[in-house]
Amino acid sequence: MKSLVWVLFILFLLAFQGSVLNPFVIHEIRPDLILITVYLLGILKGDIKGGLIGASLGFIMDILSAGPVYYNVFSKCFIGSLAGVIGRWIQNPGPVLHAGMIFAASLLQGVGALLILAFLGMARWPYDLFYIAIPQAIFDGALGGIVYLFLTFRRKRAVSRWAV
Repeated sequence: MKSLVWVLFILFLLAFQGSVLNPFVIHEIRPDLILITVYLLGILKGDIKGGLIGASLGFIMDILSAGPVYYNVFSKCFIGSLAGVIGRWIQNPGPVLHAGMIFAASLLQGVGALLILAFLGMARWPYDLFYIAIPQAIFDGALGGIVYLFLTFRRKRAVSRWAV
């Protein structure tokens, strides 16, 4: 039952990212919700499960999109594994650290996509880097930090020692 809920959530997220967010695209920039999901699941599940989740979500993204073949498989697998390592080795991480790591992962993924497109002769190199890849990374990092803050927000109650 639990895996069915995860599959339905991922399919909903893919459909949401592919259709509902299209009217909200600003200068070809839209949030990469799958990248944020892979990163956060890598933090929660560990490096091996994070890498496998990233590879499977990247494979689904490659099937559904007309982009470079197998690029999302490798990039999302790397991001999930990296997040799992960060979740294992860094104690008490905050939303700023995760926002920065999601920024770096998104920027790395954007530069990789630009290198593939430059190899194919379809990239406008400085324009795409400064006006698409970097703003997308900033947007993904900010949204990822907000989502992490929302997921970890817990109200702390003051408890007296003398209360029964």
